[in-house]
Amino acid sequence: MKWNRIVAVTVSAAMVAGLAACGSGGENSKSGGSSDKVQIHFLNGFTGGDGEFMKKITDGFNSSQDEYEIVESQEKDHLTQFKANGSDLVVMGDTDLYTYAVDGMIQEVSDFYEKAGISTDDFVESAINAATVDGEIYGLPLDIHPLTMFYNKKLVSDEEVPKTYEDLVSLNEKLQAQDPSLSVMAIPGSGLSEQYWMALVGQNGIELEKDGYCNFAQDDLADVFMKWHDMVFTDHLSPANLGLDSEFTSFAKTADDITTQAAISLTGVWYYSTAKEVYGDDLGIAAIPTIGKQAATFGGSHNIAVSAEVKDQDKIDGIVEFLKYLYTPENLLNWADSGQTPVYLPTMDLIKEKPDEYPVPAVNVDTVANCTFAPRVYNSTSQTAYVTENIWGKVTTEENLTHEDLMKLLEQATENAKQLAGEE
Repeated sequence: MKWNRIVAVTVSAAMVAGLAACGSGGENSKSGGSSDKVQIHFLNGFTGGDGEFMKKITDGFNSSQDEYEIVESQEKDHLTQFKANGSDLVVMGDTDLYTYAVDGMIQEVSDFYEKAGISTDDFVESAINAATVDGEIYGLPLDIHPLTMFYNKKLVSDEEVPKTYEDLVSLNEKLQAQDPSLSVMAIPGSGLSEQYWMALVGQNGIELEKDGYCNFAQDDLADVFMKWHDMVFTDHLSPANLGLDSEFTSFAKTADDITTQAAISLTGVWYYSTAKEVYGDDLGIAAIPTIGKQAATFGGSHNIAVSAEVKDQDKIDGIVEFLKYLYTPENLLNWADSGQTPVYLPTMDLIKEKPDEYPVPAVNVDTVANCTFAPRVYNSTSQTAYVTENIWGKVTTEENLTHEDLMKLLEQATENAKQLAGEE
């Protein structure tokens, strides 16, 4: 372990030690208010359309028994709040899970699996891999949310759904001939841009992790960025200079200043509810096209983690009971209602039986196994964010950008990654 990681663990441990009074596993596990139930504080970032579906689960648990109460908080900056104030349970992405485990802020949870009567074999293997840090399991997988394709059936028939790059080019030519304001897709300037370039990392079999940091200075990765660049400036599959979340707003035309219409959207599953409101039965859902050498998509994984400060037996027992409730296949279907893809195999079997009821998960149950995840390195989120923030904008706005330009930028990104990983 690098020196600065030791400092990080020490600082984090000292920080967390003062959190007991804030509801993260202190001695007093029962609330002093109107309820005599053991309170379990659950912090997550489900502030979009998916939040109400998690609320159905926590409300259902609270109504199912009279001994424990899940006190749920949905906050946009929930990890910042977790650092500052703590919580008994917290939802983390796979990359954050790694860093928080190294920093000693969350605990290994194999005992929780055993006590709840579940096994790692009950989940998609890729999800368990994403929840594992140095051979130990730190998360209970909730879902994998892969980059997914929505399409407008008024512009794209089911037979025309693009599966390859050549399909995208052909469909775009047809749309442009029909109306110059139509394009096959919209490539965002920011928002989901990391998912875009990381999807092609997976499709081209590029390995970013090297000795604990991200090695971005690779010709193949420069080729990935040039591919997206050429999609905009050579093949004109998307307008240039688009802004935040434009991959969806141009598809759904949810902003007044949109002058072009995208026929498909490579976007996040959390947009499903809005897309369904806009298009109704004309909304199509499919796996993203294979633009690189092999089929793959980028996926993030939501995991439930347990604070390192949870030691009170009443809280532990309550968490176990909540997990038993959550991982009852029918109860977890509430999460599938949000468009997310639960990775608990018994729930996935139910989804497959009812594809019309769960249209997005029904598509993605077959894609989660070949998802590309962000590199499993310390401060991975910051390492990849540097690339997205400093390189992607050039890809979508600078027509004269070259492979050589990108290699210089990627070399600098690698040096930055080494510092963030504590290698220098």
